[in-house]
Amino acid sequence: MNINFTDAGEDISTYHEAIRFAGNILIKQGLIEPQYIDACIDREVDFPTGLLLEGGLGVAMPHGNSNFVNDDSISVVRTLRPITFGRMEDKSLTVDCHLIFNLALASGENHLTILRKLIRLFQDTEFIEACRTLPADKAADLVKKKLS
Repeated sequence: MNINFTDAGEDISTYHEAIRFAGNILIKQGLIEPQYIDACIDREVDFPTGLLLEGGLGVAMPHGNSNFVNDDSISVVRTLRPITFGRMEDKSLTVDCHLIFNLALASGENHLTILRKLIRLFQDTEFIEACRTLPADKAADLVKKKLS
């Protein structure tokens, strides 16, 4: 599985921009087709992916149609300012997220396995703090290790 972990600049302020930023990283590596980005954004409208974590922190894990995925990958984006996502459990609610885990997974079985692992990891405050503070390359190594 390919794991990319990138710090976003000040120019990312909406979930659309965050998803595009994450997706463009995967496109450059040939891991997804360009249509995947739009599929993630479209899906986010009806099935938001923001999660409110213990301590008020938020993460999001947008994902889209697996038909546009060339190779299983996750593009993690750490933002400078909070990005508002709809909440997974109630799309009328929102959560501010500094970590966006854009999932590009080709097989449904792998998709569910990774989702379960991530949900467990999101409950680990040490993991979240490490993702928020480690240098990007170290954070990528940590995510890869925890998901393997």
